[in-house]
Amino acid sequence: MAGKKRDAPTRQAKAKGARIVSAFLDNAEVFRTAKTTGAKVNEPAVLRLKYRPDFDKRDFDRKARDLVRLGQEGKLSKAKSDRTSNSVYDRKAGKSRTRTNIFRERVIRRLTKDGKLTQQHGTRETNKYLANKSLVDRLYYPQRKQPTAVGQGLDPDHIQELQLDGEDVYDNLRLMDAWTNRQIGSDISVALRDVPEGHPIIVKWIDE
Repeated sequence: MAGKKRDAPTRQAKAKGARIVSAFLDNAEVFRTAKTTGAKVNEPAVLRLKYRPDFDKRDFDRKARDLVRLGQEGKLSKAKSDRTSNSVYDRKAGKSRTRTNIFRERVIRRLTKDGKLTQQHGTRETNKYLANKSLVDRLYYPQRKQPTAVGQGLDPDHIQELQLDGEDVYDNLRLMDAWTNRQIGSDISVALRDVPEGHPIIVKWIDE
């Protein structure tokens, strides 16, 4: 089933007052029509990524480059909705926690020697902590409040998005600007809302 391709966001995205989106489908109309009529779509969903000026450029480019590659390798598809997919049982805490939060805490411990050092100690380990203080503060920030701008916090990001059938494993995690990460994830989710679960996805990147 073929449809009109788009090299720019949909009319809704370009409407007066609408925010810029970082992800949209070239063939969104095809999937909207198929969802209404029950027709089968025989072409992959074409997800297009576009840099937003409120993003961390380096982190966005790295994310976009990896998703393009994964799509070319045939590894991307719309995952089943599962709110517990990022949960893992933490034996030390005796409860289920998100793997991303465990990853975040591991990085903080590595940078701060279990977070027990203070400026008053004056040791070499403390100096190492102070040297990494900006990074540590950005790691803590998203746990205290919701990021509202680039540069405020850092998130463990799934290199292959869980919603794009990525695995929830530590090897699939790396640090990313929290604002950029959360906005891209949200935009991708909205872009794929009419794509059926399990449908293949390829990614194109508007590199500006």
